[in-house]
Amino acid sequence: MTDEPTPRRTRAVAKPAPAYHSRRHHTVLSALAGGLVGALVAAGVFVAVDNDSTTIVQSRGADAAISRPASEFDDDTGIAELLAAAEPAVVAITVGDGPGTGAGGAGTGFVITADGFIVTNNHVVEGQSQIEVAFVDGSTLSADLVGRDPSVDLAVLKVDGSDLAFIELGDSDAVQVGDEVIAIGNALALEGGLSVTRGIISGTNRTLETDAGTTLVGMLQTDAAINFGNSGGPLIDADGLVIGVNTAIDASAQNVGFAIPISRAEPVIEDLRAGRKPAFLGVSTQNVTPALARELDLAVEEGAYVAQVTADTPADAAGIREGDVIVRIGDENIDESADVLTAVRTHRPGDTVEVEIDRNGERITVEATLIERPDVETG
Repeated sequence: MTDEPTPRRTRAVAKPAPAYHSRRHHTVLSALAGGLVGALVAAGVFVAVDNDSTTIVQSRGADAAISRPASEFDDDTGIAELLAAAEPAVVAITVGDGPGTGAGGAGTGFVITADGFIVTNNHVVEGQSQIEVAFVDGSTLSADLVGRDPSVDLAVLKVDGSDLAFIELGDSDAVQVGDEVIAIGNALALEGGLSVTRGIISGTNRTLETDAGTTLVGMLQTDAAINFGNSGGPLIDADGLVIGVNTAIDASAQNVGFAIPISRAEPVIEDLRAGRKPAFLGVSTQNVTPALARELDLAVEEGAYVAQVTADTPADAAGIREGDVIVRIGDENIDESADVLTAVRTHRPGDTVEVEIDRNGERITVEATLIERPDVETG
């Protein structure tokens, strides 16, 4: 399968989308909440069901060390200029599951290439046969689903167009707590255009489970208000770059929202654009902590404890068992559960990788031939 080129990356260019359709987005849909933004479990421990992900994870309380002054917007004029550049690349998404059904919902996306590739959340478009995007100038276009990956709640759409406004992706690995951000989105599908909220990065590297049963790792936490309909919209830093994909809220709290870091999202986006499915191992794991090591009498104090091995998967065929601790996959050391998914994603389906495990204090290396992740849809 031929790889497609990496998306062109320049700062958002305020070029209006061509008015292919004249109908404006006026209607506030009745199914706004219809599963578009998952409320998060309001506890320190979250339980996962996704393979190659996290089974039980304690949300990490300590963030990365602060190494520089927090980035800030210069002033209100600076924000206005940033929005003037960014908003033409942000689209309101409405979805339905076929003519005459009456079902539908709303979300947000953002254009990443001049020829019309759009990033959003999987939960915005999952199970929908009709997808329409509306630009800030009022023009609307039908969108095709290029691919979606429920395991990381990302999807890529495509509209027919050329010379569209698009927005540059930043580096979420450089983000620090205290950095100022804005969230842009189709909040509540209100008439009059997109909504903008301002806040800071409140935390990094959060591990969460949504009410859809999906575990999301490495998330950015922000107090910039994220509401129903914001899902899939960009979280933008003081340089006007996308650092996250707004994804979830904690419905039991105020101003506690979460975004997928863009540096984690980019490899997924590129795979989906190219029609590639990611590699799959077939384990559910949890962080090994000193407390867990004492409780289960483990010989190691870090790694990924195997809580479940799915039958008829590469992990099963390789002889990995429940109770093993994964400490290395290929060349990547596994210090925590999130590292399993990251390490597996660096490989392609069909690759054979070494998996080093600790089993009752004995180090064992097995070989696993990875397969395509079964729950990923590509066009």
